Amino acid sequence: MPADTFYFSIIRDPVALAESSFAYYKEVAPAFRKAKGLGDFVDDPNKYYDPRLRNNHYARNLLWFDFGMDNNANFSVELAQHGEATIRQTFRLILVSEYFDQSMILLRHALCWPLDAVVSFSLNARQQKPSSNSVMSGSWVGKAAVAAGVGARAGRSQGKMLPNLSLTDHQREKLRQWNALDWYLYKAFNRTFWEDIDKFGRAQMEREVALLRMRREILGRVCLKDGGKPVEAYRIRDKNIRPFQSGVVKILGYELQPGLDNATRTACLRMIRPEIQYKDLLDSKQFPRAVQPQLGQQGQLAAGGAFVRHDSSRTGEKMMMGEAEMERERDWDGSRIMKSNQTLKGVREKERLR
Repeated sequence: MPADTFYFSIIRDPVALAESSFAYYKEVAPAFRKAKGLGDFVDDPNKYYDPRLRNNHYARNLLWFDFGMDNNANFSVELAQHGEATIRQTFRLILVSEYFDQSMILLRHALCWPLDAVVSFSLNARQQKPSSNSVMSGSWVGKAAVAAGVGARAGRSQGKMLPNLSLTDHQREKLRQWNALDWYLYKAFNRTFWEDIDKFGRAQMEREVALLRMRREILGRVCLKDGGKPVEAYRIRDKNIRPFQSGVVKILGYELQPGLDNATRTACLRMIRPEIQYKDLLDSKQFPRAVQPQLGQQGQLAAGGAFVRHDSSRTGEKMMMGEAEMERERDWDGSRIMKSNQTLKGVREKERLR
């Protein structure tokens, strides 16, 4: 990457992160699989946790792991300080998930972006704090989902009981001790985050957060069907905006308003495209492969070259150019999608959302 690349990241309270990890990865992480609930795991983590087993990184110091460090290292202040210093050398801005709107304001000013560049809707949302009968809680996601006909109250049976994420205050404290390296990072960068807000100005931050939320509400009415109520994935007909389902917990998504003009649809889709589909799109931009024309086919290449991303590892497909063109369709941003496996084929730069 260029020397002046701007690196930023975001952190989350280790307790909230553990709740999310347990919900998403209960069937993936061996440390979670046999625990009756998150509290059961926290009461005796060493009973369930084996650092040698694959995917157990989800169960301890996940922030530390994501920053490229050994999540199984024994905590010491010296090690934690060294890790913090290493992160600060690379990342110019660390945001905080619990203060997402304030984070977006700091980010937009750091990168000189317009307000609309950081307007977003909640994506990859799971049902929060499920109760013992597997019904969604009173969170905004839960209320909207129940109103939209999701869950047991709407008469739909659950295939499996949702994970029990309830914790006592004592268990929350034990969870912070179990994730001591993460807790150290969170406290350190949370302190820096609020120092940055003080430099920015608390009053100015309040004004800009209010503008951001107002703009989100306006775009929600413009973009989202049924007032922006999140819906279960099976209700979303467009596969390009259907969220991937991880484990037992249902991941909700959105449907677009019908009849949007092309420019508005482009802007709206950028705010609701799920992470996996967005990753495929970014992959096609970051790792383009120039199509080598066969003899007599030079005229088929667009000026400046055409680019495709061929991922044969997913499907083993091998197509001639003509066959591939027949099986691709253009996406909203000019990328092409293989109908067979939904791998994105970027062919031109996206319009910028201004």
